[in-house]
Amino acid sequence: MKFNNSIEKTCCIYASDWHLAVMLLPFISKSLKENNKVYMKFQDSIEDKIHQLLEKLELKNRADIEKISWNLDVGEEELSDNNKIYIVSGNDDYIKHMNRKIEQYYNNKEEKIQIIDCFHIVENESLMEIGKEKNYKKVLTTNGEHDI
Repeated sequence: MKFNNSIEKTCCIYASDWHLAVMLLPFISKSLKENNKVYMKFQDSIEDKIHQLLEKLELKNRADIEKISWNLDVGEEELSDNNKIYIVSGNDDYIKHMNRKIEQYYNNKEEKIQIIDCFHIVENESLMEIGKEKNYKKVLTTNGEHDI
């Protein structure tokens, strides 16, 4: 399979669902302001935690964040010229499966895609191998996205 070179991969390691929600919310807000489309692919949704945080914060683009699609099938997303960001969270098998689906769907398409794989410290025992194994270019932390 010819790999789509416009797919950029980022990793994120989190300790709890709240930690992940606090980490993702500023990134999602910034991404939407930059006119990107954000899609959430979660094995166990944290949508309720994101909404609880939104209730406590005064964000100008709160309505846009609330409209994010959770767990649509790859390919069901609306067509647009916007860059697409897929945030994927779950165990190793779920993340691999979702990455494969996204990569296969966009294989012959010229769209710019970013996949952010979120690994829970407890559920993913091979954290030391993640960076080496999967060729991530960036890491998302509590203070933003950084090159590896």
